[in-house]
Amino acid sequence: DHRDLHSFPTRRSSDLCRILSKNGVPLGTGFLVGQNLLMTNHHVIATVKDADKMMAEFNYQTDMHGVLLQSARYTFDPAVFMTNEQLDYTLIGLAVPAAATPPLSTWGVLKLNPSADPLPDEHVVIVQHPGGAPKQIALTANQVVQTWEHRLFYTTDTMPGSSGSPVFNQNWEVIALHHAGGDQQTNAQGDSRYVNEGILISWIKKQLGNQWPGD
Repeated sequence: DHRDLHSFPTRRSSDLCRILSKNGVPLGTGFLVGQNLLMTNHHVIATVKDADKMMAEFNYQTDMHGVLLQSARYTFDPAVFMTNEQLDYTLIGLAVPAAATPPLSTWGVLKLNPSADPLPDEHVVIVQHPGGAPKQIALTANQVVQTWEHRLFYTTDTMPGSSGSPVFNQNWEVIALHHAGGDQQTNAQGDSRYVNEGILISWIKKQLGNQWPGD
């Protein structure tokens, strides 16, 4: 099922946002890995020019009664911009907001763990904005199937709009970046199966080198 975020550790949900076009069309999900640094997929924000047409909306979720909370929107600051098409990640800065908008420090930062690649049958959890809807936690059949090179395959339930969501282990550490679902190639021989696919944080750290934003 998809559970509302009132059952999810609050400090680990507030760091997520949905990414919108400036005319309000939902495009994906992202999350803070630094006080003003956001991670999402390359296919969500591929270029600085794309980012100029987008914004990040935090706290788009409901309370325990199903009532939408007050959200906050921020523009991007591409003075910091790192992206990689193969690993399908983008790291981009967020601009300091106007005085009427909560500071970015309001939302906290997720912990990336590049040293915890999961094993088959381990459980993972995704928090997402499926189809641009209010934030949800996916807890259905959430097992790791396998890893292959930079890819993590898992059965957690996701929907379109979840691109750029964090994949958590049971310690609520981000161990992968969700980027695709459906019939995925799962080995070099070309075999495929219907699963979700994420990019391992360990590979993203390796590619970023000394630009790595985590601990």
